[in-house]
Amino acid sequence: METNREWELRAICRGYDPEMWFSISKPLTAEAKRLCTQSCPVREECLEAILSREAETAETCRAGIVAGLTGRQRAALDRARRREQGAVKKKPAKPKGAGRPLSPCGTEGGYQRHVRKKEPVDQACKDAHALAHREYRRTGSTRVPATR
Repeated sequence: METNREWELRAICRGYDPEMWFSISKPLTAEAKRLCTQSCPVREECLEAILSREAETAETCRAGIVAGLTGRQRAALDRARRREQGAVKKKPAKPKGAGRPLSPCGTEGGYQRHVRKKEPVDQACKDAHALAHREYRRTGSTRVPATR
């Protein structure tokens, strides 16, 4: 592969309207794909260049037909190559207990935690829930009133 971009001068797309490669018209995109895959003498260089240029680009931001592939196809090819090279890093698992601290007992959040985890609800949490429910019925809001 050439290190400079002189190969672009030999690309078949240079002689056509650029809108063809970014059109939403199916006949035009089909023609653009056909030209790239069957007639372009620098398709491989073009593919390598666009994959390196779009390396950190989201799949939804890859537009147009380049090297005969759509943005989604290029993203899939890039993912497959990275996986093959072992470059795709999985997100590290969170250690147990990481994240927000649990809501303490005696609060509405504590009551909700017990219910969500199907734990027995203690009396302090039941009382906090009853108070929160009563305040909601009275005010129509779950917001805690500001203290003065």
